[in-house]
Amino acid sequence: MMDFIRLEEERLARRPAELPFGREEYAARLALLRTRMAESELDLLLVTAPDSMCWLHGYDARWYRLHSSTSFPPAHCTVVHADGMFLIEVAEHEQLVRLTSCVDDFRGMAETELLADVLAAELAARGWTRGRAGVEGQGSCWEMLTTRGYGTADATALIRRARRIKSTAEIAMIERAQAACDAGVTELHRRARPGMTELEAWNVYMTGMIAAGGEPTAMHETVAVGPPMPLLHGVSTRRRIQPGDYFHVDVAGAVHRYHARATRPFFVGEPPAWFTELAKVIAGAYDVLTATARPGLPFRDLNRAMRDHFAEAGVDGWAGGYELGVSLPPDWVGEFVWSSPDEDTEDVIEPGLVTNFESCAFLAMVDTVVFDESGARLLSTLPRDVMTVEAP
Repeated sequence: MMDFIRLEEERLARRPAELPFGREEYAARLALLRTRMAESELDLLLVTAPDSMCWLHGYDARWYRLHSSTSFPPAHCTVVHADGMFLIEVAEHEQLVRLTSCVDDFRGMAETELLADVLAAELAARGWTRGRAGVEGQGSCWEMLTTRGYGTADATALIRRARRIKSTAEIAMIERAQAACDAGVTELHRRARPGMTELEAWNVYMTGMIAAGGEPTAMHETVAVGPPMPLLHGVSTRRRIQPGDYFHVDVAGAVHRYHARATRPFFVGEPPAWFTELAKVIAGAYDVLTATARPGLPFRDLNRAMRDHFAEAGVDGWAGGYELGVSLPPDWVGEFVWSSPDEDTEDVIEPGLVTNFESCAFLAMVDTVVFDESGARLLSTLPRDVMTVEAP
């Protein structure tokens, strides 16, 4: 038995790493982060958010010991310095780190060790014992650095700003996610029937999305009967979809943790006139987006164009979006947000920014938009219309 275990462990150790991007892509991200550090006069940076570590070097797990039992305190961080980078994680995750990350310097923690103590020892061993440290979030590591003479600063915004503009390789990954997302919605449109529960409809979407190359996302992908808000922030239930019902498929697709979004209104049977008219209004906001957006344009100007669109239609509408990219549970919402009511924002459209685009006026449609040198490029190929389901 022990020989079998040893042979299996040796076989696992020979398995090659499977990174979603080449090492040159991760090297460029590390260089960008070090540039941001220098601009903020930071000598040391502690990256602690799972999605930030995934962006920086690829590490991908499903348990990071966050918000769990006090018997399992947080035990991970990536340390970035001008002279190197290393990852601290529980020792039992060493092979997982090797298989999913390009980090070559790994420090495995024993269950009896505390993260702050391990970090202090590693910094001392490398001679990284003074200067100014940026920490993503706060906690025991922040306190340890402060008591050992580091000047400390919250570097959460610095890291998120470095992640905002997506590389060509990242956008290509998001495009793959969008194709999978669209395939799932198309499959549900093909197979949806009255009497199906919301959960059964969700399962059809997931089956189609996964078959098209997608993966489970950072949040529950919702199929919900009734008005979009607040129901689209709930989860699918065993409520049955009946003739005359309308429902929204509010979903995402992911590839290597990179997300894309899509939402469409469905109607079981022939939709009434008010329903199709509202759908035309929210679909019209897409044309406003592509006609208005261009590099360097202040978002407040785009927001004003959206407000004018809904006002001219005589409806109380909203449009905007939030940054999409690499995300891990429990949220796929990135740092950057834009919103049509915002009249004062100083943000401008930057090529490489990727957000969802939500157009809402009681009903909702959602897509993924890439802001590039030509303006706004919408990724979804789904029709911008009501998706009807035949009723008996």
